[in-house]
Amino acid sequence: MVTMKTVTVDTNVITIDELFEKGRACGFEMNKVTVTKRELEPSSLVNAQRDLGTILETAVWGESRWDECEWSDDESKDFLEEIFRIISSDSFPKERDSLSNGQRRQLRDAMIFQAHFRDNRDIFVSDDKKAFINNGRRAILENTFNTKILTSEEFLEYCQNLEDKKLRK
Repeated sequence: MVTMKTVTVDTNVITIDELFEKGRACGFEMNKVTVTKRELEPSSLVNAQRDLGTILETAVWGESRWDECEWSDDESKDFLEEIFRIISSDSFPKERDSLSNGQRRQLRDAMIFQAHFRDNRDIFVSDDKKAFINNGRRAILENTFNTKILTSEEFLEYCQNLEDKKLRK
């Protein structure tokens, strides 16, 4: 029995309709994280891909909305800290009361990826190369968190390769 692969999409790919069409055509379960809704407010993009399933973020004090998150255990908190360490090259502030806009975006990047990992999902799609790809981060994150990270372009190629394989059979 083949199990459906699960895909989590980062906020920066939420408007790429082709990505969702190809993913669904290949049988992937496509989801976003509750953080994405907050990141897209107050723009008109907030309703983009509203038909996607939604993964609740792990609660972060001062950031999460109570009805859009779930409580964490110590292990989840440790994983979030490890993600911070990796995507920030160990420069994310330990004191988080007054984060800059860039640090707030980095916090949300980590929260999205942590929810992806916590829910044991298969593929994380993001075009945020600085956080998830560059300087060896992709390999470190993939090995540490047992997942696959692809850019939107790579994901579309991956889907096309799957479709081509099906046609050859």
